[in-house]
Formats: sequence, structure tokens, C-alpha cells
Amino acid sequence: MNRNRPRTHVGFVSCLLLLTFLAGCSQSATTRATQHDKTLKGAGIGALSGAALSIAMGKRKADEILIGTAIGAGIGAGVGGYMDAQEEKLAQIPGTHVERVSDDTLLVHFDSDVLFSVDSATLTSTSRGAVEEVAGVLTEYPKTAVVIQGHTDSTGSEAHNQDLSERRAESVRSYLVGRGVNQERMAAVGHGEGAPLADNATAAGRQQNRRVDILLKAKAI
Repeated sequence: MNRNRPRTHVGFVSCLLLLTFLAGCSQSATTRATQHDKTLKGAGIGALSGAALSIAMGKRKADEILIGTAIGAGIGAGVGGYMDAQEEKLAQIPGTHVERVSDDTLLVHFDSDVLFSVDSATLTSTSRGAVEEVAGVLTEYPKTAVVIQGHTDSTGSEAHNQDLSERRAESVRSYLVGRGVNQERMAAVGHGEGAPLADNATAAGRQQNRRVDILLKAKAI
């Protein structure tokens, strides 16, 4: 019986080492998974922050326009219905979709890359129809401030991207003015690469980040 004791002890130690090794592997896998989850969560928060930042800056710019006399008196208690009617018409324009930001604010998104060729600030021939239809809705509903916001992906230098986003926003504004939209109710701003919707590390993400949005805001009183 005494001869078997050393073997039992060795077996016990071996099992203990094996359990320790497995626990270490499990902890390592858990750590890796946690780090991966944090990366994904961080990317999501970044995209959300970019979208929220863009909307906040657009609304602030719209309020500056609304303070002036270009639009005149507010809409009153019917502001929600006024924006509902615009939302319905804008949503029917091919190549766009509309986000209801709040009761008095809409955000018109153009499909990625639908307006401009790569590294260009000239509206493509196929995109002009969509912008022209948007102009028709804007002239029909003259009591909204219009803020055109240009965005780029992170390809290229920050300075180049900032300049490109500004030129693209201005190109859309000029086209809308040419189609009868009152220029005093509009502003064109460029955010460069500073307000991404998606991860610039992927081609799909960069495509989403190359965009021009139009924020529309009314005042109730």
C-alpha cells in the first residue's frame, strides 16, 4: 500500500496542473472575448457620437437661421404636421431616405456615393434629379431652415477632407439655389472626416461616411 502512495500523489499533482492550465485557457479566451466586445462597442459608440455630433451642429446652425427674418414667423402648434407632410414627400424621392430627428427636425440622407464621383465636388448627372426633387419640396415648405452637411471618409489628409466636404455641401446648396430655394434660409457646412457614421477601417464603412445630408428644422412660434 505504501508503494502506491507516490503514484497517487503524482496523479493528484498532474490533475491539479491540468485544471490550472484549463482555467488559464478559459480566462485567456474570456479576456480576448471581452477585449473584442469592447472594440465592437467602442466602434458603435464612435459612430453614434459622430451622427449625434453632426445633428447637434446642424440644429445649432439651423437655429441661427431661424432667428433671422428670412423664414418669418414660426408655424405654431402645427409644427409636427408641417414636418410630417415634408417627410412623406421627401421619402418618396429615389436615392434618399428621411430620418425624423425630433418633432421639428428632419434629416435627409442621400444614398452613399449617389451625389458625387470619388474625390469630386461636382454633382453627377444621375444625382441631379434627386436634388431637384428635394428642391421642389423645399420651395413648397418655405418655413424650414436648411443645413447642408458634407462628410468624407478618413482617406487622405484631414485638410483635404475638410475642404472636399465643404465644397460638396456648397455644390448642393448652389444647385438648390438655382432651383428656386431661398438662399437666405440655407447654410452649407463641411465636417470633413470628423463625424463618421461607421468604421473607416472597412470599405463598407468608408462608403457610409462619404455623404451629404440635409437637415431641416422649423420653429413652433
